Amino acid sequence: MLDAFLIAHGSALILPLAVIEGPVVTILTGFLSAQGYFDWFWALCLLVCGDLIGDVITYGIGRAGGTPLGLLGRRAGLGRVLTPELQRGLTDNAAKMLFIGKWTHTIGCVVLIGSGMLRLPLPGFILVNLLATVPKSAVLFGVGYFAGDEYPLVADHFGLAMIALCAAGVAAVALVLRRAELIGAGR
Repeated sequence: MLDAFLIAHGSALILPLAVIEGPVVTILTGFLSAQGYFDWFWALCLLVCGDLIGDVITYGIGRAGGTPLGLLGRRAGLGRVLTPELQRGLTDNAAKMLFIGKWTHTIGCVVLIGSGMLRLPLPGFILVNLLATVPKSAVLFGVGYFAGDEYPLVADHFGLAMIALCAAGVAAVALVLRRAELIGAGR
């Protein structure tokens, strides 16, 4: 029953599901491609497109909701943190921040919304995200494709991997912010 449904409609589900939750869908699609349900090349293309669409939506939330989000941030005490010098430093280091956000995944939403709030140029934002998404999607797809039969092992270590990626992402963002702050103070 599920086999017939996936063969008939599975490829139509890849794109919208990748927009909503890219990494999990990418691993699952890799596994299903290894089982012969999808052509791996087209599935991977749809996954990359879905991930980019989700990134642009999140960027748009930051861009359109910048004022309300900024007010919320000031209420949380973050208004004093974003000085014009720091904002300029973040803009200058936007590509690094986007790569960190994409590859650590756990802080990606914050980085993507922040990119919109900083009003980074959309074409550059899309290009950097594309350059970060293609290898990330390929790696996650490969995990599903080649290690899908080891699902319990992958599932057991997924939470640990997310914690490690979050810690690495927070440390990397802190380093970039610190550098941007130092560069901004030196101008």
